Amino acid sequence: MSRAIYWFRNIRTKQVLATMQKSVLANPRLIKGQIPTSQLPSTIRPDHWTPFVVAHGFDSQRSLMDTFTLATQPGHPLKPLTKQELAEYKLLPNKEKRNREMDMQERQVAQLARTLVYLDQTKSKAVPSSNNIRLLWEDDVWVSKVEEAGLEWPKWVEHGELEVLRGNIIQNQELRNVE
Repeated sequence: MSRAIYWFRNIRTKQVLATMQKSVLANPRLIKGQIPTSQLPSTIRPDHWTPFVVAHGFDSQRSLMDTFTLATQPGHPLKPLTKQELAEYKLLPNKEKRNREMDMQERQVAQLARTLVYLDQTKSKAVPSSNNIRLLWEDDVWVSKVEEAGLEWPKWVEHGELEVLRGNIIQNQELRNVE
C-alpha cells in the first residue's frame, strides 16, 4: 500500500472518491462504499473517474491512516449558504437539487483543508517531522478558494501540479516511487 491518498472525481456528476490506491479500478466496492445508493451513477464507468488531488509525503503508515480517516469524512462547503441562497435552493426542482448534492468537490477540498489545519493545531503525530506533505492538484484554483474562504494551509503543506495523461493516468514522477 502506498503512502499517498488519492481523490478521484466523476467527470459527469462531480462526485469524489478517496482511496490509498492509485486506481479506482483496484477496488470496485469503493464506489458503493463512499457514495450513498440514492446518488450512485446509473452506470459505473472507470473512464469517468479522473484524479482530482493527491496527498503524499507522510512519515508513517499511521499518519497516513489518521489523515485518511479524517479527510474522507463527509464535509461542509467552504462557505455556508446565505439565507437567500438557501431560499433559492428550496425553489429548485428535485433533479437540480440532486445534482447540487452530488457535487462533492468543494466539500472534499474543504474537509481536506480543515483536516490538515486540525492536525496542525492539535500537534498530532500525523504532522510530518522530516518533510512536507505535498498536495498535487488537477486544478490549482482550489488552493486559492480555500484561502479566500478564510482557511489557511499549514506551513508544512506544499502545493504542486498533478500531471494527468488521457484523463486518468497520473504522470508525476514523484508518485511512481511512493511506498
